[in-house]
Amino acid sequence: MKASDLFIKALENERVKFIFGLPGEENIDLLDSISRSNIRFILTRHEQGAAFMADAYGRITGHPGVCLSTLGPGATNLLTGVANAHLDKVPLVAITGQASRERLHKESHQNVNTIALFSGITKYNLPVIVADTIPEIVRKAFNMSMQEQPGATHIQLSEDVAAVDTDFNGLLKPTSTELPAVPSDLIKKAAHAINSSSNPVILAGNGVIRRKAWDSLAKFVDITGIPLVTTFMAKGILPYDHPKNLFAVGGKPYPEGMRPLHSSDYIIAIGFDLVEYDPVIWNEDRGRHIVNINTYPSETDSHFQCEFDLTGEIGSTIDYLADVVNVRGDTVLHDKIRNRRLEEMQSSRNEFESIPKEVMKVLTDQVNDNSMVISDVGLHKVWVSRWYHPKCAGKTIIYNGFASMGASLPACIATKLTLPHHEVIGIGGDGGFLMNIQEMETAYRLGLDFVYIVFNDRRYSLIEKKQVDMGFKPEFISFTNPDFRMLASSFKANYYFVNGKGEFLDIFTEARNKSGVNLIEVYLEPSQIK
Repeated sequence: MKASDLFIKALENERVKFIFGLPGEENIDLLDSISRSNIRFILTRHEQGAAFMADAYGRITGHPGVCLSTLGPGATNLLTGVANAHLDKVPLVAITGQASRERLHKESHQNVNTIALFSGITKYNLPVIVADTIPEIVRKAFNMSMQEQPGATHIQLSEDVAAVDTDFNGLLKPTSTELPAVPSDLIKKAAHAINSSSNPVILAGNGVIRRKAWDSLAKFVDITGIPLVTTFMAKGILPYDHPKNLFAVGGKPYPEGMRPLHSSDYIIAIGFDLVEYDPVIWNEDRGRHIVNINTYPSETDSHFQCEFDLTGEIGSTIDYLADVVNVRGDTVLHDKIRNRRLEEMQSSRNEFESIPKEVMKVLTDQVNDNSMVISDVGLHKVWVSRWYHPKCAGKTIIYNGFASMGASLPACIATKLTLPHHEVIGIGGDGGFLMNIQEMETAYRLGLDFVYIVFNDRRYSLIEKKQVDMGFKPEFISFTNPDFRMLASSFKANYYFVNGKGEFLDIFTEARNKSGVNLIEVYLEPSQIK
């Protein structure tokens, strides 16, 4: 058989269901092998979209999503999506074609050093030189992608290697590993420190979602009475109306009096990745004591110096800790913060915020446990993070590490393919939406059903807000948009228009009950953001 056949057998051995990608001259043999396999190839309109789709698959399943490109520009187009997965600690395997080895040593058509390009955004990054090594390389790429901390890996397959014959078929059995248990005496010492603190608060991060430890954490809050905040990526661990839910933190802090981390003397960081919310923002004076509960040792950071580093399986560590931490009844300070945050959610500082807040309230009220909500990156991400409240954990995708614009539309496609019986709702700004608009054709071609909400304010409004906050005149942030009705029609999508308060509920209800792609344009009047 060809080496490309062996490569695909190795992917089948890893239980790969989808490969997202584009064809190229240098991956023709691999595409031929895929066509005779059980793997479904999802043809995308841009390699960046393919990488974002693989990223979404990895987030949802915990198993590496796979994306494929040819050499040169195809490989470089993958880079942003691969980096997005890597910094958010999502398992992903990128495969790129390459020129024949006989011309890699010299300047030649579309030949760039792809291994060097992927070196800073992957955990494992290797070319296949000898066909018989394919099973080992594939197994290692998948294994390293899933090991804590998860991330992206990359395999390069040259066109001449893919085409050679091989009799080797020594596939390696995928293995499962268990994280070690944290020593009980160390957990008891950490519990003693927590019990001695005045105002402890839990900071839950993406690791809780990765390890599906949300039930253990919710139980821990109920048992101990210690209030909880989440990062943007860990929303939904507690329901909106839970008295100990202090909601999400991230980005620019709330005004004084609404900052639960600043008001605490002891932070119980659980599954928290520093990339989610820089500790210098909430621990500038280094005055907070910290215990770190995660699957890997804490990052070295002068504003995140941990008294205890409880490295192991998150759920079992929390379960044990719940038995030795005292029940808290003295949470008056944080109760006041919760009430102030509730007041902020239920009022608008200016007219510009009123419709976005209404959209987020409708989504909070209407979506159910079977709904996946995916946010793009921009000012609307702040709205989703602060004002949208899912009913359960693991049902919201918010990019907060690499935080690349343009990821949400491809992610909607991969999410619907992965979870065909789930409702899928994408949310984006007009900037990010148009960065991968070509994937609307992919969604139509695949016959997928989902709702996409795009806020149309004709500007990069998050940058405008930053400029205003820093006392600068807003510059270089405005643009024009196409007619979204005509755009939707050209992609065979249904179109809806929201132009004022009180309109969104009825339109959203209609859109979510129609098949196909349903594009809701939410028109916002130009306004200087304050």
